[in-house]
Amino acid sequence: MVLLGLLLLGMAGCATTERKLLIERSAAHVAYRLPSEQLLEATRELLKERGFLILESTHPLYVRTSWRAKFDESLDIGAVRERYLVMVKRLDDERFVLNAYRLSYITIGRTAPHPVTPKTETGMQRMAKGDPLSHAPPELVRDLELEWQILSRVAPSVAREVESQVDQYLATGSGK
Repeated sequence: MVLLGLLLLGMAGCATTERKLLIERSAAHVAYRLPSEQLLEATRELLKERGFLILESTHPLYVRTSWRAKFDESLDIGAVRERYLVMVKRLDDERFVLNAYRLSYITIGRTAPHPVTPKTETGMQRMAKGDPLSHAPPELVRDLELEWQILSRVAPSVAREVESQVDQYLATGSGK
């Protein structure tokens, strides 16, 4: 009986994961009839809520954040550093699509400190911390979860419709 309960619990977890993936993938294909600034403002708000600093951009359809370190207990040393790049593209029919990307890499410490001023007559010299050290290049991935959160914030009725369609799809067994 316990085994059956665990099996059902595991299957429910898979269904929840499948539902989440289908919702996020569906949201990735939404074209907005909203002003681009409304999409970008919602993006800035969500990224600030996640603890990111928004960097100024000279491009009106682009939002980027500074790097932020996340310390993860699964890492023996170092941290995960990440930043976001979000672009809004105008379509020929005056609608917009939004693409969010997360750039991340794991650091294993820092490079050696380095001087930022010449030595004074007394031998004093200001030093800067070393830069984050990583032997792997950053990984760039499309962040469908952020895109879903933006859609949910700026067009809740569309988000509910996407959820309804995904639920209907899963209920009919089409997802199997």
